[in-house]
Amino acid sequence: MAKKILIAPDSFKDCLSAEEVARFLGEGIRQAMPDAMITLFPVADGGEGTASCIAFHRGGTWKELTVNDPLHRPVRAQYLVLEQEMTAVIELARASGLELLYPKERNALKTSTLGTGELIRDALESGLQRIILTIGGSATVDGGTGIAAALGFRFTDKDGEEIQPCGGNLAGIEKIETGGFYPPSGEKNGNTLSAGYYPPSGEKSGKTLPGGFYPPSGEKNGNTLSAGAGGVHPGLTDAEIIIACDVQNILNGPEGAARVYGPQKGADERAVAKLEKGLRNISSLVRQETGFDADKHPGTGAAGGAALFLMAYGRGVLKSGFEIVSGLTRFEEAIRESEIVITGEGRIDTQTAYGKVVASVAAVTSRERKPLIIVAGLAEGDRQVMKDRYGAAAVYSLMDIASGREDSISNAPDYLRKIGRALFEQVISEF
Repeated sequence: MAKKILIAPDSFKDCLSAEEVARFLGEGIRQAMPDAMITLFPVADGGEGTASCIAFHRGGTWKELTVNDPLHRPVRAQYLVLEQEMTAVIELARASGLELLYPKERNALKTSTLGTGELIRDALESGLQRIILTIGGSATVDGGTGIAAALGFRFTDKDGEEIQPCGGNLAGIEKIETGGFYPPSGEKNGNTLSAGYYPPSGEKSGKTLPGGFYPPSGEKNGNTLSAGAGGVHPGLTDAEIIIACDVQNILNGPEGAARVYGPQKGADERAVAKLEKGLRNISSLVRQETGFDADKHPGTGAAGGAALFLMAYGRGVLKSGFEIVSGLTRFEEAIRESEIVITGEGRIDTQTAYGKVVASVAAVTSRERKPLIIVAGLAEGDRQVMKDRYGAAAVYSLMDIASGREDSISNAPDYLRKIGRALFEQVISEF
């Protein structure tokens, strides 16, 4: 009797997309079991590739525009538009990601999330009512000031001079200027204010605000854009903003954004201290203005504090990346309709248990009492311990048959097909 097999892996980073991993495994299984009823179901946890995964299941339209990369150079970046849901799926990594920089360019003191903010602004200008923002893979520790600048926030020093937002400049910010915009609560320093309003003329107290208007595309004669385009975009209070985040780090402190993520983004000990001082400064200013205390919200340290202004001044909420993808793709329904589930990701290690795809899929399969098989590029640790932890019938790794890491990456399609055939012969045939 034909088996109903669901193949639901994450991508193998720097190697294959989730869709490719599923396809090659499926080809191997079908070689051994031609009548198998195979469903390819790529999944993601909110990191790179999440938008592509959602597009596989839901379709949508890709919109591409020129924005600033982490070092304020032009880069072409796409985001996904789900028209029926009036939703944009934006990956921070496409505009502000570490992979956009050569290793020698990685410097958290200089990098900014401005490009991601430009994508968000474009989505708001397009009238989209919901934004899903995935924040994995960032090159930044700027406290979200780059995103904020693209949305019209302006940062000034003690002399009222504008400060360009980046990690190394945060400590010098004395004031956050919003052009008359206030958080959705309508409160600021205890006074009730009309939320979300700023003068259409871009004037405040009779003075024209610095920073020129730029078109929704985010382009301005090929030059880097300046902050403060007439005040904060009012769509920030109108749009629902869901931020995919699977870490619990708060913004400041020993487990905060600077100390934990700074070194991954080119910060040495001295730079980490400067970043931490800056993040404490900006979060204090935000707290004074809005009452939002970043250190009381686990997850605000993710991606160098990228979500700070979206949460403090907008309707941003943090949510598990896997839960977002699962809800949009009806993953649990697919599990219930299957007989055997295969999942995997590029590397399974101690971090896998903390919100990664394999752990999340394992939780659903356990609840639905479906047999689970895990396939990884590299599986670190005792296999029996892994099987017990995730309730898996078997754990396979490309490194079991490859001669080394480079071989496993170069020949991943063939190795996945080989594992697919072995799955049937060694495991699937037993069910």
